Amino acid sequence: MRQLKESRRRLLASLKATAAFAVLSSAGMRIRGAPTNSRNAVRTPAVPAAFGAIADGLSHPLSTRFATLTAARAVYPFASGLHHEIDWCAIQAAIMSGTPVRLAAGHYRIDDTLALRSGSTLVGAGDATVLLWTKPVLGTIFSIFAAERVTGVRLENFSVVDSSGSMTGYVLAGYNVQHASVARLSARGLAIAAFLPAREAEDKYNRVTIELSDAGFNGSAYLSVTGCTAEDVAESPDARAAVLFRYCVQWSVTDCSFANIPFGVQWWGGDSDPAVDGGIGNRRKCIDGKVTNVKAVHCIAGVWGSMGDDVHVVRCEVDAASDVGIDFEGCVDCSASQNRVSHCKNGNLTIFWWNVGISFVENVSKQIRSDYPHVRVYNAAQDIRNRSLLVKSNRFSTEGAIGVVDTGSGCVESLTFEGNELLDTSINFVANNLRYVNVMRNRTVFTRLLLQPCCCAMQIGQLHNGGRAVVAENTLVSTVEQISPAIAIYLWSDDYNSDAEFTVVENSIQGFRIGLTTDNFGRNPGKTSIFFIENNRFGSGVYRKLDHGSRPSQSFLRGNTPLID
Repeated sequence: MRQLKESRRRLLASLKATAAFAVLSSAGMRIRGAPTNSRNAVRTPAVPAAFGAIADGLSHPLSTRFATLTAARAVYPFASGLHHEIDWCAIQAAIMSGTPVRLAAGHYRIDDTLALRSGSTLVGAGDATVLLWTKPVLGTIFSIFAAERVTGVRLENFSVVDSSGSMTGYVLAGYNVQHASVARLSARGLAIAAFLPAREAEDKYNRVTIELSDAGFNGSAYLSVTGCTAEDVAESPDARAAVLFRYCVQWSVTDCSFANIPFGVQWWGGDSDPAVDGGIGNRRKCIDGKVTNVKAVHCIAGVWGSMGDDVHVVRCEVDAASDVGIDFEGCVDCSASQNRVSHCKNGNLTIFWWNVGISFVENVSKQIRSDYPHVRVYNAAQDIRNRSLLVKSNRFSTEGAIGVVDTGSGCVESLTFEGNELLDTSINFVANNLRYVNVMRNRTVFTRLLLQPCCCAMQIGQLHNGGRAVVAENTLVSTVEQISPAIAIYLWSDDYNSDAEFTVVENSIQGFRIGLTTDNFGRNPGKTSIFFIENNRFGSGVYRKLDHGSRPSQSFLRGNTPLID
């Protein structure tokens, strides 16, 4: 997993905005054939047919209409050669006319990037309007539409198909744009949109000013993508998101569906590696994002991002990701709620690096393999300041195996796991430098036997730095009789420098022969683990106190049934 995520991070960090997309220059354009009635020019949409578009899906280069480039430029001043498709020239001319463009039904061949201006609006006739990208582009990411330092751009209600086999395109690339809207687009072979900072920022964290109130703001802002679909981009050699936000403020993706594409939605506010941009005190530079009712299936990662601030993923569906489902990397005050996530190899819900204030709430997570975690914490360092995580009121179910919610690949300073329902899914919170762990009011049901190597319904261990764990009001039920060495709750610590404290109160356990096991592995004879165990109902299970460290642990028991083994 670490290798896959590192290669993904290196790949994305290398996609520099200066080289990623080609933008057509519109300087000095003169348009022939624009409407002559000034009143109608303002109120009546421009139609590409009025500028010469044929839109029959066949190739009609300028050479079929003009004998020389000079003659072609008399009508289309921006043409660089007679190879250009007339459809492309006509749409560019319509855009440059300064009026909204109505893309009537037809199949328009596009062989170069179309430059948008402030206020550019293009509205099609749904699936009847198809833009065909025909220019083969190898090894370079390109876009059909490009916008740079503009505002008020709108693309709506048409289809786009990459018929060139390039597989590296976006419908729209916007640099330092504001108030851009993309709605009801259907794309095959292309991703929908990429919003980026100004070119001179070179896509570098330290060169991006992201505060809207700052006159030097050079990100992109006020962006929306709504009701779009994209498919069949997964074979691209450059992993891309259907919708990408790099250094953006106030952005949203709503009611979209993406399939067979590397990433569904991705945000990027810097490289989350603490050795690069992701130090805990550094500003997260992709801000105020909302991803709502988005479906991403058969992808590498569904909805994920690096160094986001105030990003919220709501009512989305992610299925069959070869990496992760919903993932926050080096993010602050972000959440995933009311989502349905299933069958993602390296975790349905994950965090990585130095996150703070992340919450997973009211999600439904499904797995069918024991090695595909529902929730996982990843980290490449052991600093206890790393992050805080709330996992609350979710439903985790595993079919045909025993699944897991774990911190097996990284620590988290403060972890709250509350009010969740688990079916055939264990809890395994063990990682060096765990500090504060609260597991409360969860209900877990097992219909299968817990087997080696981890045969614990709940395990919390390796608390360090004065660690404290609270295990309270949980219900653990097995409908099959769990046999030894299966344990309902296993608590332990090996901290050398401080005492670890565990509070275990009012838990109810059924179907386990061993209800609770505690242990101390610390090698410092001056420190130990302390357990406060009160009012627990162990059913037919027993409590076992083990001591493998240099000093015996301390257990304080009151009101538990049954008694110690």
